[in-house]
Amino acid sequence: MSKKWIKAGIGLGLLALRAVYLGKKTGLLEDDSHLYDEFESI
Repeated sequence: MSKKWIKAGIGLGLLALRAVYLGKKTGLLEDDSHLYDEFESI
């Protein structure tokens, strides 16, 4: 039973790392708030 949980934990960890890697590679996780600062002042 515990081997199943260890494998599931490793699988979820790898999935999370892959999601973060793809988010950084595609620019999805970049902070773009500086692009909207000029519109808020109007």
